Amino acid sequence: MRVMLTTTTFDPLGVVTLDCVPEQTLGETRRRMSRVATLDGGAVFNDGGYSEADRTIQLRWVPKSAEQEAAVARLVERYARLQVSTRRGVFLAATEAYAPGATESSLSLLVVEKLSV
Repeated sequence: MRVMLTTTTFDPLGVVTLDCVPEQTLGETRRRMSRVATLDGGAVFNDGGYSEADRTIQLRWVPKSAEQEAAVARLVERYARLQVSTRRGVFLAATEAYAPGATESSLSLLVVEKLSV
């Protein structure tokens, strides 16, 4: 799967395209739900609804070049928020962790909001 990382402001070096391995996750779809036990043996559910901000995108890819890895590291170091284009849409995300590797690199992104419909 191809994923594109871009900056939110103009940067001529602010675009990186990654060919990610298939065994990755674009985050769970879940509701903000809590359950509280009641004295009668039942339960009360508090449903806070659904939010894209509960999603964590985990990307993994085989490094193609040192330049590509340096470009990803540059984005993580310089920008608190990135736009992430995936098959599920375009997201604004905060970079949580980047781990470069010789055989596989990974990037964890916390979704702030979904930018596309």
